[in-house]
Parts: sequence; C-alpha cells; structure tokens
Amino acid sequence: MAHSDAHTHSTANTVAITFAVMASIIMNVLDTTIVNVALPHMQGGLRATVDQVSWILTSYMLAMVIVTPMTGLLVERFGQRRLMIASVAGFVFASAMAGQAHSIVEMVIWRFLQGLLGASMVPVGQAVLVASYPPERRGVAMATLGMGIMLGPVLGPILGGYLTDDASWRWCFYVNVPVGLLALFLLARHVPEGGQSPHPRPIDWQGFLAMALGLGCAQAVLSLGDQDDWFSSQTIRALSVVAAASLVLFVWRSLTVERPIVNLRLLQNRALALGSVGIALFGLALYGVMVILPFYLQEHMGYEAQTAGLVMAPQGIGAMISMGLAGRLLNRRANPRAVALTGIALGALGSYLTLSYNLHISMAWVIWPGFIRGLGLGFISIPLFTIAFTSLTRQETAEGSGIFNLMRNLGGSVGIALVTTIISEYTQVAWNQMGGHITPYVPLLAVVLHGPVTAVQAQSLGQMLGQHAAMRGILDAFVFVFWGFIVLIPLVLLMGNPKINRPPELVVES
Repeated sequence: MAHSDAHTHSTANTVAITFAVMASIIMNVLDTTIVNVALPHMQGGLRATVDQVSWILTSYMLAMVIVTPMTGLLVERFGQRRLMIASVAGFVFASAMAGQAHSIVEMVIWRFLQGLLGASMVPVGQAVLVASYPPERRGVAMATLGMGIMLGPVLGPILGGYLTDDASWRWCFYVNVPVGLLALFLLARHVPEGGQSPHPRPIDWQGFLAMALGLGCAQAVLSLGDQDDWFSSQTIRALSVVAAASLVLFVWRSLTVERPIVNLRLLQNRALALGSVGIALFGLALYGVMVILPFYLQEHMGYEAQTAGLVMAPQGIGAMISMGLAGRLLNRRANPRAVALTGIALGALGSYLTLSYNLHISMAWVIWPGFIRGLGLGFISIPLFTIAFTSLTRQETAEGSGIFNLMRNLGGSVGIALVTTIISEYTQVAWNQMGGHITPYVPLLAVVLHGPVTAVQAQSLGQMLGQHAAMRGILDAFVFVFWGFIVLIPLVLLMGNPKINRPPELVVES
C-alpha cells in the first residue's frame, strides 16, 4: 500500500494524471458551449428549424441530468479508473459519430449518447484528481479543476467560431477525437484503481427509469408543443400523460425507497429546496442566453461565427473573475446572501441592457452587457451552493449535491426549450400584428411608397417584416431571462442568513 501511495503521489505520475483528467473534463465542459455559435450553420446543414436545432443542446444536457445521479453507484460497481476510461472512450466515439451526422434526428441521438456516456466524467475526474494529490496539496487540485471548468464558457464560443468558419461545424465534434485519445492513453497508463466496493449499494432501477422517462417526455412536450399546437396534438397529450405519471412514480420512489436514485427527502431542508430552485433559474438564465445570442448575432446582425464567438466570450471571462472573487469573499466570512444578491443585481442589469437591442447596435452593446451578466453569474452560483448546504451534514452534502446538480442542468435544459418556444411563438405574433398594417389598402403606405405596392416592394417589405418580427421574438426571450434573475431575489431572501463557522467547502459542480 505504501508503494502504491508513493506511486500515486509521485510528481511525474501526478502531472500525467492531472493532464489526463483536465483534458477529459475540459473536453466535456467545452461541448456544452462550443456548438452554440455553430447552431445557425448546423440548422442549414441539417435542414432543421430553430426549435429542432435547439435539441442539439437540450438532448446533451438532458442525458447528463439523467445519468449524473448514478455516478456514485457506478463507481462502487466498476471503480473510478474503469468508469473514467469508459466515459472518455464512449464520449469520443459519440463525438465522432455526431460529426458525421446528416440529419437532425441522427445528430440528436448522438448528442444524447454524448451526454449519457460523458456524464460521469467530471465528478469521477474530480475524485481521481483529488486522490492523486497528497492531502496538503489537494487545494491545488481543486483550484486546477475549477479553472479548467471555468475555461469552458470562455474558450467554447471562440473555438467553436474559428472551427466553424475555418473548417466546418463538424469539427466542433471531431476536435474531441485527438484530445480524447490522448486522455485515454494517459488514463489507462497512470490512473490507479479505486472506489470500487465489494458490496455496492443496490440501484433503484424503477426510480431511475421513471425519472428518465418522465424528464424525457416533459422535455419533448416543452420542445415540440409550439410547433404541434400544444394540447390540440394527440402526441403532445400522450407525452404529457406519460411525463406526469412517470414523474409522480419517481417522486414516490424517491420518498419511500431506502436508497433512491435521488434522495428527495432532503428537500425538507428549506435552504436546500430553495437553493435547488434558485440554481435551476440560474441554469435557465445561463443557457437561455447561450441560445439567443448566436442566432441574433449571426442571423440578424450578420456576424461571422468567429466574431460571434469572440463577442460572446466576455460573459465567460466575467464569470471566471467573479467566481474567483466570490470564493475569496466567502473564505473571509462574507455574507453569502449579500454576495448572491450582488450577483443577481449584476445579472439583471446585464440582461436589462439587452432589452434595448435592435438590428443596428454596435459590438460594444453586445460585449459589455455580456461581461456584466457574466460577473453576476459567477457571484450567484457559489453563494447559492454555500447557503443551500450550510445546514447539511457531510453525508447529506453528497446526496444533496446530486439534487443540486440535477436541478442546475434541468433548469438549463428547460430554459433552452422555453427560450426557443418564446422566440418562435412571439415572432409569429409580431408578424401577424405588424403584417396586418402592410397591405395595398393602407393609404399611408401608398403615400410613403409614392403609389401602389409593386411586387419588388412587397418582397422587400416581407423581408423587413420578417427581420423585425424575429427581433421582437428575441427581445421577448431576453425579457424572460431578465425576469429569471428578478425571481431569484425573493428565493435568496427566503433562504435565510446562514451562520458559517468555517470556510465553505466549494464543491465543483458537474
């Protein structure tokens, strides 16, 4: 055992493990953001609508929501090393297949498998990385991991933009193959076995299947409802019934089974319950903006993918700065509720500024609101975690983290669906409202055009009408994100003012 520990903590081996784990985690985190600026190009290449192409993001996040709570149980059965290798190998394979997809259905399937196979990568990588460092240097391990995770929102849009413009949107997926293969080689060579239990806990398969079916059907209702005219569609009605029944069964199993997939009994703790709702709203705001901006910038402002990625990156830079500041403030016994409220104010301000967007704004009006909003996001996430977990025991913290991460990813997944629905629905409403005033029988229009409307003028007016109607839909989506921040204020106030007797243990979220 002593020899094994010496090997594990040797400098060369630690560097190799760190490199392997960080390559895996950055690859996983980047795939949440790298495709954002490529979505308009993928929409054309896959012949999909805005609603349909949003599933490229949604399916990935939904799969992670489903599998992440099972990570601990899978480690007990297969061990950290084997699970990490299997996750990276599966993720690389699914990435390669997503890159060659030629239809939206094919792409969604491979993206779902990407999320399914890679969901365990971050939490298991965190455990492997911490175990590879001696106790006195584990703070360095967590800082390294945190920096890697924070690089995703910064590098994702930039890298995605360059790959899309200089190669093809398919390279947003192909780029994972060489990185993943290198990580696999290092993982197989340097990561020791660990975490496997001779008596693993039983898996509540009924609860797991009910959760997967319920969340999947609910997501389908939110994503497909608008284009199928909601409950006038027999398919939407059937999906709604299955979703409701499955989620009721999941909740019942979680409250009655001794070892459920997700221990919902912990939600009796007010701080954790409100914090989980808050982090869901955080995910909604974060991922909602990530869907709105690429389409706005590329489809209506005429930006290339590279430029769109560069002007979106400051939001990630702002989040990176504020997360570091938030950690320092909390370690110095700052009031977590005050830090969170500061973040909400910044996030709301950055979102409020977007409500004045139009088809002719300057680049600075995209960069600065994004940076301010990013500052807010960083100040919100860590204090929310701190407040939610202050009153939990160490054993409850591990289970509560599963709820917290599930709600964050679920909020993002639902947010993407709602934002695309709002854009589609209110674009059509605006088209009908404004289009009703553009007819040959409107006297003022004939005066402006110096005569009856010609065919060329009608075509030009139709294009202008489409652009302005889409802008109305985008602004309504920004209003939705803005109110997402505002609703966070009473939630944080209701969570109470925790008394922290020790520096908070900032667990990196998967």
